[in-house]
Amino acid sequence: MQLGASIWGFYYCQDPESWPTLSEAVKAVLAFDGNLGVEVWGSKALDHPPVEGDEIVDLIEVCHDVEFTTVHIQGQHWSWNPGNLRREIDFAHQLGAETLVLHPVCFGLVDEDDRPDWPEIVRIAEYAAKFGVQLAVENMKDSIWTLDRILDEIGDDPEKTNLGICIDIGHANQSNDAGREAVCNYLERYSGQLSHLHLHDNHGERDEHLVPGEGTVDWPRMLGVLENIGFSGTAVLESHQEGISPSEGLRRGIEFFRDPGPAKE
Repeated sequence: MQLGASIWGFYYCQDPESWPTLSEAVKAVLAFDGNLGVEVWGSKALDHPPVEGDEIVDLIEVCHDVEFTTVHIQGQHWSWNPGNLRREIDFAHQLGAETLVLHPVCFGLVDEDDRPDWPEIVRIAEYAAKFGVQLAVENMKDSIWTLDRILDEIGDDPEKTNLGICIDIGHANQSNDAGREAVCNYLERYSGQLSHLHLHDNHGERDEHLVPGEGTVDWPRMLGVLENIGFSGTAVLESHQEGISPSEGLRRGIEFFRDPGPAKE
C-alpha cells in the first residue's frame, strides 16, 4: 500500500484566513514525509469555484515531485455533467495524477430508479484512459447497490473499463448493508476493482473523519484483509478531526500507520 494524505483537512471547517495555497498544502504534507503521496481537490470548499491562475501552475510543479498524486472531484461537480467530468479529468492529467475519485452521484446515480447514461459514462472512462487517469468510484454509506449496479452495467474488469473502486473506510464503517464486519466485507467484495483507499475513522454513526485509531474501525484487521487480497494500490489519510489542527491530525495519522497495534478481539 502506498500511503499519502489528502490536502482537504487544511480547508474543511478551517478559517478561510488560514487557508494555504494548494501547493503550500501539498508541501505541508511532504514536510512530514517526502515519500508520501497526495490527494488534491481543485477547490478549497465544497461550494467554492475551482482555483485558477498562478496557484494551479505552482500546484502542477509541486505535484510532479511527489510519489503519487490523486484527484478528488470537487464539490461543485457532484452531479451528472459530462463536461465537468472531462474538465476534472483534464485537471488530473495536468497534475500527473493517476486516479480521479468521484461519487456515484457524478454518474447520475442516487436512487434505485435512476437511469444513468451508461454509454456516455463509458466514453468518459475511455477519455480518461487516453491520459492515463483511472476513474475510481467511491463508496458512500450503504452503497453496495450503487457500486454493484455500476459494475454490472460497465463491467468489472478495470483493465478493460478504466473504472476502479475507492473504498472509503469511514463510509464503510457507517454502513449496514455489509454485515457485522462491514469494512472488511466491502474490501473483500470489491477486491478485484480496488485501486484506492480513503483512511479515516468514526464511531459508526456519523462521518466524523477522525484520525485512524480514534473510532471503532478495526485497523489491524483491515490491514490484514488488504494483505490477504494482495492490495498494492494507493491510500490517503482523509481526517479533519474537530479540535486538532490539520498538521496535528496528519502527524497522528502517519504515526498510527507506523504502528496500528493488534487486531480487536
